[in-house]
Amino acid sequence: MSDLGQVRFDPKQIAALAAKHGIDMNNLPTKEERDRQAFEKGWANYQAKIRRWFDVMSVWPSDQRMKFTFQDWNVDLQDGDSAKVIGNQAYKLCKKLENEPGNVFMLGSRGVGKTSLALAMLDKLGTTKTTMFVSTAELASMIGQQYDYSDVAKQIKKIEKAMKEVDVLLLDDFGTEGGMKGDKFSPVRKDMQEMMYRVANSRFDLNTNSIVRTTIITTNNLQSELEQMYNEKLISRLIPKNKEQRLAFNKMKDVRGV
Repeated sequence: MSDLGQVRFDPKQIAALAAKHGIDMNNLPTKEERDRQAFEKGWANYQAKIRRWFDVMSVWPSDQRMKFTFQDWNVDLQDGDSAKVIGNQAYKLCKKLENEPGNVFMLGSRGVGKTSLALAMLDKLGTTKTTMFVSTAELASMIGQQYDYSDVAKQIKKIEKAMKEVDVLLLDDFGTEGGMKGDKFSPVRKDMQEMMYRVANSRFDLNTNSIVRTTIITTNNLQSELEQMYNEKLISRLIPKNKEQRLAFNKMKDVRGV
């Protein structure tokens, strides 16, 4: 058996091996530099793990993951320059939201591209922030199942925690979880209302009356209609008063092609 203490390394072999791997033996990193690199790598891995967790907690419609970027936004699908204008407005909002949290309200008819443009915003903001997609209709369905299935109840608790903590939360098709009673909108179920209120409060600083985490909402409903479904205090937490943060898809046609 060989004695490891007697092992000798040939400097020429070491130099050849270093050259093969592009290592400059004359400029090796210091211990401090190696420690810094190790910390940065560890921090990057941790951030990637956090991002994956929020992604896993996302609630997609019919479990169908969606992705869309600003490069995918086709301005020619709409008449005139309406798609170009609203696309530019969303892009500028992203630049603002990169440095300052705020809410975004996207209102329009079905099929005009609200979800696509919201996903593009999520994609761009996701380069520096954690993001999460939640279909409110799917979430309402899960909440209805939690009393029959314990595993669903546990999952909802995790989803709520993620919704409270994620940097950018997209609530898609907000209002579709409500119903109609005659010619008026009926209130959303109590447990859903309570959960959404807790989430909204956690993303809002009550001491300074300011947004601390960004929430993007897509909806087919007017604010007055949403106030029939939800507590007015909740809606006031979610819908921005600043007109620049309200994207109205006016006079735009359904481009789904279905």
